[in-house]
Amino acid sequence: MSEKLFNVGVKAIIQKGDKYLIVRNAKDFWEVPGGRMDGNETIEETLRRELAKECPNIKDVQIHELLDAVRVHKDIKENVSLVLIFYRVTANFDGGEPQLSHEHTEYRWLSREEAIGIIYDKYRQAFKNL
Repeated sequence: MSEKLFNVGVKAIIQKGDKYLIVRNAKDFWEVPGGRMDGNETIEETLRRELAKECPNIKDVQIHELLDAVRVHKDIKENVSLVLIFYRVTANFDGGEPQLSHEHTEYRWLSREEAIGIIYDKYRQAFKNL
């Protein structure tokens, strides 16, 4: 059996009161902001970099508890899989609402239950753990 490699993705479930930010990506499914670790980054550095890239007007980012870690069982490329790590995050946005990068086409603030109903399936447990 050959050795499997893994990328690590760090995701933010951004909370504002009793609502949570979800974003629609270019592949037309709902997810939460975040991305893969680069080089020698820490988990926190990755999350802050990705949030600044995907929501350019984000500020006052506070990273809270770990909500879930899940392996995506479909390879993202040959013999490379992905592990996603989810954190609850609070933050503010200049102007009050998030601005999105080119990676996402729209956003919504939803209740936990609403988000569970439309979010990508690998993200649901993190919302259930809120």
